[in-house]
Amino acid sequence: MPIDDPLDALEQQFKIEDLAVSPVTKRILAILSRSPLPYPFDTIVAWLKEHLAADSLERIQLLLQTCITEVRKHCEEIDRLRNARTAEQSQAHERVSRELLLDAVRRAENTRAKDRVKRIGLILANAVVGSQPTDADEVEEMMRVAMELSDIDIRYLRELIRIEGSALETGDHVARYDAFTRWEHGSWGTGINPEIDSVFSKLESYGLVTRLAPPNNLNALADFQNRYVLLTKGMRFAMMTRQAAGITKVGS
Repeated sequence: MPIDDPLDALEQQFKIEDLAVSPVTKRILAILSRSPLPYPFDTIVAWLKEHLAADSLERIQLLLQTCITEVRKHCEEIDRLRNARTAEQSQAHERVSRELLLDAVRRAENTRAKDRVKRIGLILANAVVGSQPTDADEVEEMMRVAMELSDIDIRYLRELIRIEGSALETGDHVARYDAFTRWEHGSWGTGINPEIDSVFSKLESYGLVTRLAPPNNLNALADFQNRYVLLTKGMRFAMMTRQAAGITKVGS
């Protein structure tokens, strides 16, 4: 992209403004309105205008910057995919992208944590630049989950991916015995930790993991740590937010 492209201008505007004391809504809209934006954002500026409010501008700014950064990594691929699409396919992609951006903006406005806003932005960007037709329902669900998960939730999920994820690279599920034996290789070990159940119960409620039934030979009086298995949806969520944080051990 040229140095003076509109995305550079938008980023420069963000840098020089003091968002705490000076809303920049009008200036942002001026940049967006007068300059050509890269596909597919060029088709959705008009839809965005109604949703830029000063009290939530900082989060929307973060969302847009996250998208911009990710989209810039794939400019050549985006151009190639755009040229390969029929007019009907392009229109459908633009419509879905516009609707998803609006949904992402609404979620960013209602999300306090900046890391969650970033994850929403990454999910949106990865959906827009993907080579496969965008599954709007899946993307909306992933953004909804991103709003609810905390940093500690994400770290535990990524630690589970570290120890179980390879099993999903060659199949559609992790075998029960495999998951059971791999679990204790996590950073949590085998000790009893109430936080583990709290976090993984939450992850389970969003369909990212599921709890393993205890072995049949377990003594009913034994103090046993629950173990969980990674689901395909959990792996997919981590992939769509892969730039938000590396796969690191809990507590690192």
